[in-house]
Amino acid sequence: MNLSNTIFILGSGAIGLPLAAYLTNAGRTVVAVRTSKHDVPKSTISVTVQSGANRISALIECISLDKLVKFTGILVIATKSYTNRAIALALKEKGATGPLIIMQNGVGIEKPFLDTGFTSISRCVLYVTSEAGAEYNFTFRPIAPSPIGMIHGSESGLRECVELLTTDGFPFRAEADIKREIWRKAIINSVFNSICPLLEVDNGVFARDEETASLARQLVRECLMVTNRLNIGLSETDVMQHIMRISKGSNQLISTLQDIRRGRETEIEFLNLEIVRVAASLQPQVHLPGIELLGKMILAKSLQQRRRRQQDV
Repeated sequence: MNLSNTIFILGSGAIGLPLAAYLTNAGRTVVAVRTSKHDVPKSTISVTVQSGANRISALIECISLDKLVKFTGILVIATKSYTNRAIALALKEKGATGPLIIMQNGVGIEKPFLDTGFTSISRCVLYVTSEAGAEYNFTFRPIAPSPIGMIHGSESGLRECVELLTTDGFPFRAEADIKREIWRKAIINSVFNSICPLLEVDNGVFARDEETASLARQLVRECLMVTNRLNIGLSETDVMQHIMRISKGSNQLISTLQDIRRGRETEIEFLNLEIVRVAASLQPQVHLPGIELLGKMILAKSLQQRRRRQQDV
């Protein structure tokens, strides 16, 4: 792999644009690819990222997926996971081959890319918080270096991809047991992305409120019944420590709450509800009443808000 290759970042949101800004300032060649808008002309946008006391700005080349003719370089998928099937088909039509790095959280989200024949697919499990403010302005906080591991293909290029993507402000690390990392983060996200939106609170609630932390612990215990059956080595202490580490000293709104308030679709189908589906596929089945109920409540809340906004238009 040539480390001078262009990095194409699909997704112009709270992960994709901060990543583009850090990479650009580190001297990498980056193109931000919009997937939600059609016929966006090639342009340059100014992105500002605030991370603690540090603030950076960068000019990012931006183009729509419709207008992009050829991909030669690394493809980073930082869109919402419910768009993966459409993006996988669009990329294959354009002859894209990868390597492909999926920067989304959830279980089974890589399946559309496997189904369309991509031969080099890695998953990145994100340990950051990020919230959009004014247009192209983000409040960003890395919790820990985000692991990247191979799902399909050769391991030889993994460390080069990690080296190319890593900056001081947005660090990554190579991970051999990425399945364990995926499930740990899926459980963590199932807690944050169901409890916080239903309570209408920020992600610091678990560090501030013991009763809410106890509810999180109940959900973690349910999910661990599944990972234990799948022989994935996770413990309640390990997962809860990660939850409290993310929550401590933070007051950002979780992405699902942001999506609901803006009338957008959420990713709950690939978190709580996908974990429930996996549990139901086991023999004998594992029942997750808390995880399922909160997931369905988020789905209902999201649908109601989207219908409300449609009526207001």
